[in-house]
Amino acid sequence: MKRFQELLMKDLGWKLLSVAIATTMWFMVISINQPIDTRSYSTTLQLVGEETLTARGLTVANREELTNTKVSIKVKAQRTALDRLSQRQADLISASVDLSELSYAEDGDHITLPVDTSVGGGAAGYTVESRVPGSVEIQVETLAAKEFPLEISLNGEVTEDTHLSTPKLIPETVMVKGAKSAVDSVVAVRLSVNAADAVQQRDLQVKPVAYDKDGNTVSGVTFSVDTVTVSYSLNEAKQVPVQVSVTGSPAEGYHMGEVTCTPKTVSVIGAKEDLDKLNVISLDQIDVSGATSSISHTFQLADYLPEGVKLEKGSSSSVQVLVHVEKGEEKTVTVSSDQIHLINAQDGYQYHLPESVTVAINGEAGLISGVEGSELTGQVDVSNLTEGEHTVTVDWSLPSGITAENSIITIEVSAVGGDESDTES
Repeated sequence: MKRFQELLMKDLGWKLLSVAIATTMWFMVISINQPIDTRSYSTTLQLVGEETLTARGLTVANREELTNTKVSIKVKAQRTALDRLSQRQADLISASVDLSELSYAEDGDHITLPVDTSVGGGAAGYTVESRVPGSVEIQVETLAAKEFPLEISLNGEVTEDTHLSTPKLIPETVMVKGAKSAVDSVVAVRLSVNAADAVQQRDLQVKPVAYDKDGNTVSGVTFSVDTVTVSYSLNEAKQVPVQVSVTGSPAEGYHMGEVTCTPKTVSVIGAKEDLDKLNVISLDQIDVSGATSSISHTFQLADYLPEGVKLEKGSSSSVQVLVHVEKGEEKTVTVSSDQIHLINAQDGYQYHLPESVTVAINGEAGLISGVEGSELTGQVDVSNLTEGEHTVTVDWSLPSGITAENSIITIEVSAVGGDESDTES
């Protein structure tokens, strides 16, 4: 081993110089006599001259398939030229199909065209040995366009106390363009938005995607815009009471009881300035005129919310209102004639009333149980009564929720002499 190291280190400078000279000479030989080599490259197929078809209202139905086709090209050239080609492959290698000669094409045609290649950017010294595929089939179809509203698909969940506003879209619709068969299969254009992105970024650029009736994506179509601006804002939540009013009166002998709303309050979300204006949700009036039984009605809350306000997730979408209408309890009370007042009495006449009047009152049991005849008052208009006996109706003043049958009494009217007048009531 020691002997070998001595031989290796002997005249080391001369040995290194010899290696350098040999390397230089090898490169000189390579430069003067470059060997020919063959290499394979891959590039995406391009379509050129499409305006020839579009000008006639036609398009390439399998355009997406063609533009995703990889063309394999085998190139023969000097090794250094191939090295340059490898370093700038995207600039110096292309494969295309020329559609500019398809002025004769019609809807439904299937036309085979050759694949053209360009290698080296026009520089000499490159030979294309082969290209795969060497030709492709062009499917010609009528060009169609249709406008669709944009739908939002929000993916993921936000925290329970985070409320996203209804998104604003710019634009709100897009034009879908492509082969008629593809456009006709589109039923919806959706924007898929990540919930976390909507909370953090608010303004998003989202690519539209077309879907068919089965929920599959539709390929081979383009849109009037590449991306849509989707803007969100954060909303607040508020508990708002529900209010309903009742009009009319139940049928005679019936009374209106409690009015219940289920739920009594609902949680809504919206911008602060919109929620500040909303203090109650007022539902339509319920008419109980002539009712002999309770009335139930369901209101859809969305119909009563102002623009920009919506129900919080999990809140009831409807309110059930029940107006209780019940047949009243009856009770008979005796009212003294002293509690009946005569109005518009005329001078020169004397009015005689019965000592008491029996009155049948009707109402909720809890209300009429405590009503006594001594608490009721009534009145009779005697302005048109002349001398003699008259049958009149008493207009009773009754507590709320209580009704009374018509009370008919007889009043005797007599004249008095001179200026004397005596009115009994």
